[in-house]
Amino acid sequence: MGPLTLAQKKALAIIPHVTGALSVVGSCSILYDILSDRNQKLKRPYYRILLGMSCADAITSLWLGLSTWPIPLGTEGVYGAVGTTASCTAQGFFIQLMVLSPIYNLNLSVYYLLLSKYQLTEEYIAKRYEKYMHAAAIIIGFGFAILGLPLTLYNNANLWCWIAAYPSSCEDNSGDHGDVPCTRGQNAWLFRWLIFYGPIWLIILAVTGIMIMLTRSVKVEEKIIIEMQTEIRSRPNFNQIDSSALTDEQPRAPAPIALSETYRYERSRQMFHQAVFYLGVFYITWLFVTINRMYQLITGESNFPLLVLHSIFGPLQGFLNFIVYRHGQITA
Repeated sequence: MGPLTLAQKKALAIIPHVTGALSVVGSCSILYDILSDRNQKLKRPYYRILLGMSCADAITSLWLGLSTWPIPLGTEGVYGAVGTTASCTAQGFFIQLMVLSPIYNLNLSVYYLLLSKYQLTEEYIAKRYEKYMHAAAIIIGFGFAILGLPLTLYNNANLWCWIAAYPSSCEDNSGDHGDVPCTRGQNAWLFRWLIFYGPIWLIILAVTGIMIMLTRSVKVEEKIIIEMQTEIRSRPNFNQIDSSALTDEQPRAPAPIALSETYRYERSRQMFHQAVFYLGVFYITWLFVTINRMYQLITGESNFPLLVLHSIFGPLQGFLNFIVYRHGQITA
């Protein structure tokens, strides 16, 4: 693909303003809904994990929504650049905090797994696991972002400021050196993999594995319920029993046991569906980002349609999470 036209550059600069703003609104709406009823909702791990994820989405979406504005004024080939090296560094730092969101997605998946498959109580999860979930997200997310500051990794990355070599001709996406030395962001290609794409793809694999476990767990519970209902209905006196007229000689246990198991299965099924929706948002957000970066790595070129999809869905997770959140607040 040849150089981008002026119209294409304008489109790529404008799109994140819209999608970033939508994501900020969506994330802040989740935050407002949780904090407005904090005395009740913040007692539960689900809402505290979602609070952390929404905070991360709101921050990163805001800086993604600035698009090319923080890129230093006069940068060749970039439309709308009006910033400085300092503003570019700041934007790169906060965009790197996007790692927080996938980690919180992983935390949410682990929460569903512990609650549904292993039948742990929310109190037990909060006491034994939740503090490690938040600690991992904060330490890894901020640790990786801070690492980029002394290494001067945050420079013009075309769509916005992020991990990139400067000048851009000093190093390509595969690490091959150009004709000029790098003054900032040396080995940026390597750090993109070490502190961003590598961890995120590992998280995608981990979350996928957890969803497979959840799927199998729900299927097993469904099979148990079907067998139990079949066994109860097969009893000769099933249709004749009047619960209001039961005597001491008549069996009382099967009905409450069946109801209890049915309720547990229904609850697990609802939690599974909600987990699938959040995972779907996670996949949609990172699918086109991944395809675009892989295309650039393999071909050494940029593809305009992929850049458009990257600029649309990259900043959009907060908005999509809000749709899932409002779709149906299941008692998790």
